[in-house]
Amino acid sequence: MESIYLIAILFSIIGGLGASMLRLPPLIGFLGAGFAISAVGLEKIPFIDSLAELGTTTLLFTIGLKLNPRDIAGPRVISSGLGHAIANTAIFAVLFGLAGFLPLRELTGLSVTALIYIGIATSFSSTVFVMSQLESQNRGGSAVGRISIGVLVLQDIIAVGVLVASSGKTPEVWALALPLLLLLRPIAARMPDRMFRTEMLVLTGIGIAVASYSLFELAGLSGSLGSMIAGIILSGHPVAERLSKALISVRELLLVAFFIQIGLGGLPDAGGFLIAGILVAFLVAKAAIFIVILQRIGMSARTSALSGLTLANYSEFGLIVMAVAVQQGVLPKSWTSIMAVAVAGSFILSSVIMAKEEQILKVLQRVVPETPAERLVPDERPVKVVGADALVLGMGRVGVGVYRRLTEEYGLNVYGIDFDEDRIERLRRLGYNIISGDVTDTELWRRIELEQRPKLYVLALPGHSDSVDMVENIRRYDTSGVIASTTKVLKFKNVLVDGGADVAVYLYDGAGEELADQAMEIVAERA
Repeated sequence: MESIYLIAILFSIIGGLGASMLRLPPLIGFLGAGFAISAVGLEKIPFIDSLAELGTTTLLFTIGLKLNPRDIAGPRVISSGLGHAIANTAIFAVLFGLAGFLPLRELTGLSVTALIYIGIATSFSSTVFVMSQLESQNRGGSAVGRISIGVLVLQDIIAVGVLVASSGKTPEVWALALPLLLLLRPIAARMPDRMFRTEMLVLTGIGIAVASYSLFELAGLSGSLGSMIAGIILSGHPVAERLSKALISVRELLLVAFFIQIGLGGLPDAGGFLIAGILVAFLVAKAAIFIVILQRIGMSARTSALSGLTLANYSEFGLIVMAVAVQQGVLPKSWTSIMAVAVAGSFILSSVIMAKEEQILKVLQRVVPETPAERLVPDERPVKVVGADALVLGMGRVGVGVYRRLTEEYGLNVYGIDFDEDRIERLRRLGYNIISGDVTDTELWRRIELEQRPKLYVLALPGHSDSVDMVENIRRYDTSGVIASTTKVLKFKNVLVDGGADVAVYLYDGAGEELADQAMEIVAERA
């Protein structure tokens, strides 16, 4: 093995440890390792481009495994994603047009086309970085997470359009049929669930991600988008969660190559550093645009601010768009390294901001006006729960069965919580007490005002990890209430009980009625 790989590994370990000591994500250290490797004269590492591409492909596949197509196609995602792309491009073009009066060589004489390229390049947020942040904060299923992921997917689609338009190439005619692949999702959800060994899960997951990447590339589209769509198709299947867990370590290792690759672009001169600093300072404008747009579409001030802060960084797609502009002679060559430093700086700034999130939110809440209650979307409105004896978390088939049993047989005052707006509307018409929201969203519990603590919590959630997390969260808040949960995997019953649940029912041993009965037996014993 060539010694250059050993050098890259050593620099990465040192960078990762250094970032961790400074309480920054290790990926910042890996990015610094790339700059350091470039500084010592090693400008090329064999196959690192392929490893980086495989890392982002695997990441986007695992993102897709946790996505519901409705989270992407929702009006708030489309309006916020497109609205931000247009507003950011226009505002940043104007800002850099004004910055052209500064005595900096890279800023003088920029054409309108160059300013538009800068605006487009800075409109993208980093999928890799944002997803790492959301995962570390356990916000993937929250309103902030759903908005951020939806916007990132939309940005990927916009980036493909920009790159196609810039290159002059057009996708193949048959590429128009590729979105129809999403129609396979209900079929994929019914496929046999026979895979449990980790090595087979890793091999199969990477194989599917690479195959879908190649298919979309052949069609003249973004291969990364193809990998995400493949994940979405499988997201309704029980194996999706196991695939995601099995691929975590492999994905994180491959992403080290991605961040080193960015750093290998090298460092700009003093003027370039100043422009990169200006770009980082302009992140305030990028976050502000998101906050304004999200409030306009009915999100609360807190969700808008958190989403804006989460997406206030620059992207690997920004680097690609900037490189295209340089290749076409629209921008000077130095802009590639300027953007690379700006991307690194945005990651560092975002990491610091997220570490002090609550303090920054308190400041923003003084500046950002609260969205009027009548303009909030249903799952953002404050909810006052009066006299709840039981909460049913998840109102699918099992949750509805539990709800009916507890109300009809035991006479309890029950509230259900669900995020599917169509289901919520249908159940409300039938007279059910339903709270709109995602139970895995920590922000949900900030807007629910319980007049009294329920004596029973029933978890009828599809994902095992979600149930484990909810049991842990409820136990922090309420040590005496009875917690009952379902599980689709028999061996996970003991995991839930050991984690604090009083009752865990294997889903295929019974339905909601059995869960309700067992839960009420314990309630009666403690009465």
